[in-house]
Amino acid sequence: MIKLDMKRLLLILLSVFILIPSCRFGGVSKKDPDNPYIWGGGKDGPENESKTHYPKPEGAFRIMTYNVGAFHKYISVMNQNIDLVSKIIKEIEADAVGINELDSMNTRHNANQVALLAKELGNWQWYFGKAIDYREGAYGNGVVVPKGIAISDKYTVSLPNTTKYESRSIAVVETNKYVIAASHLDHSSEEYIQCQIRAVNAWAQTRYSGYEKPVFYLGDMNSVPSSEAIKSLQTCWDIISSKENTVGSKPATRCIDYIFHYKKSAPVKVLGSHTISHTYCGDVSKASDHLPVYVDVAF
Repeated sequence: MIKLDMKRLLLILLSVFILIPSCRFGGVSKKDPDNPYIWGGGKDGPENESKTHYPKPEGAFRIMTYNVGAFHKYISVMNQNIDLVSKIIKEIEADAVGINELDSMNTRHNANQVALLAKELGNWQWYFGKAIDYREGAYGNGVVVPKGIAISDKYTVSLPNTTKYESRSIAVVETNKYVIAASHLDHSSEEYIQCQIRAVNAWAQTRYSGYEKPVFYLGDMNSVPSSEAIKSLQTCWDIISSKENTVGSKPATRCIDYIFHYKKSAPVKVLGSHTISHTYCGDVSKASDHLPVYVDVAF
């Protein structure tokens, strides 16, 4: 009888010995960031929201351009799409963002999309520049900058249009340190594209030649780096963003999204640039049919 009890006792002790390390290494420990079992196999969960594939250099000013496709390309619920884009902007630590393809109070999206994005970013400041009347509302470009930034002016430049194609515009925000201008140029006609670019260059020359602050023009230019359109822009502007592919079937196959610096405005030092193809906060390829682009500069 005693031998039987001893055997049972040994079995109980052995079971406890096995279970202790099993609980230690197989369970989720929020204090162990190197545990490969945390968050389903990796370090990309809530504890790692500050992680990024694109670390920002000390003292850099990070500018982003993003064609968001009216927040309805792949994610059917607009607010979910806006939430993802806001998380991408936060993860990248952008300091100013120009945005293309925004709806404003129309029958496709009865919302001011750039205002909703600004709210998700933590009540950032925003500006919407209408390009066209669309479905009983408007459609165009926008700019968002953090709250507390001193804005001296914001306005829209309507680009000339003598064609049957969609009209285009520039949404401009002037701050106490820089000017950021978001635009989305045509793709239908080379003649029309060149007409728009002449207007863009003339606007910059008239308003910002010799300007004491840097002027940035950014957005979806609908033209690849070797095109005549980009060559025409480069007579007045320097491309400071990377020429990595930004759009096309997954993965991206063409570069048509850019960030430019106006040659005759205050100079900047370019520290680096990338097209954003990976984020920890979500699948950037599902946020839009374009990838966002950023450039780091020092004033």
